[in-house]
Amino acid sequence: MTTVMNIIGEKGTIRETIKNSHGDIGVKSIYMKCLSIEIEEKYARILPTLKENEIEQFITLSKRIDCYDKIFESIAPGIYGHENIKKAIACLLFGGCQKQLNDGVKLRGDINVLLMGDPSTAKSQFLKFAEKCSPISVFTSGKGSSAAGLTASVIKDNLTGEFHLEGGAMVIADGGVVCIDEFDKMRSQDRVAIHEAMEQQTISIAKAGITAMLNTRVSVLAASNPIKGKYNDLETIDEQMEFQSTILSRFDMIFLVRDKIDKEKDTNLVKHIINIHSHKIKENINHISNELDIEFLKRYILYCKTNCHPKISDNAKNLLQA
Repeated sequence: MTTVMNIIGEKGTIRETIKNSHGDIGVKSIYMKCLSIEIEEKYARILPTLKENEIEQFITLSKRIDCYDKIFESIAPGIYGHENIKKAIACLLFGGCQKQLNDGVKLRGDINVLLMGDPSTAKSQFLKFAEKCSPISVFTSGKGSSAAGLTASVIKDNLTGEFHLEGGAMVIADGGVVCIDEFDKMRSQDRVAIHEAMEQQTISIAKAGITAMLNTRVSVLAASNPIKGKYNDLETIDEQMEFQSTILSRFDMIFLVRDKIDKEKDTNLVKHIINIHSHKIKENINHISNELDIEFLKRYILYCKTNCHPKISDNAKNLLQA
């Protein structure tokens, strides 16, 4: 027995179906029946209403000579040092422009970054900051993530018996950033599953009679430890990581984070940590910090990703070719 109740609305008809089988208690299933569907533009789901004064502030900031320095200083200001990593994460958050060639081939514009090194070197804190600062973001751990959880899976509906797609972390974060902590703890077959998602930025599904292609236009920020937990100077880098070249080639930048013994650096690090815990204004050793507010930076990133389409300059071409 099936009972259907209709509620007429502006966008469509909401239908409630109650199915009874073999005298069991009825289970409600609510769905909407509509005549057409409009697909929203990229980032439309999270795009806030930017005020005119905010846009003016963004434009004013972009014209400043020290714009790049202010952005770099605003990336995880609570972490001491690691200037190159902060610059890389800033590039990852802002992203690039996707290119489409005349033959239809698409070149991704998103940047993937891998942090590998000793424990307690703030790798996870970088991932947490990127998650908070990105307009669209998903944080996950490699130990508790499977191939289906990162990409997509086919689920059978117990009520209707039909199969449907369910997107994973990289599909949900389309247009944003996916932060994967403990990347080395993932199974090798699960890492293989994200090869297409990282380079082609699509996921091809062919299961249970369903063939589909989902977009995964995301930047991947991953963190991992060496095989033995801590980096060993007596061994090469290749001997201390279990990643295959197929997955390493998907990362545009790979950083080796070391915890070296340096008295001067450790002293400055201790001062920095004490200042943070004593709720004092951050005292940078080399210069006075003037970072941007994280909420302002988040909205600025969103504005740049939706309105700015930069092109590589001649000086940058020559630098990359050198």
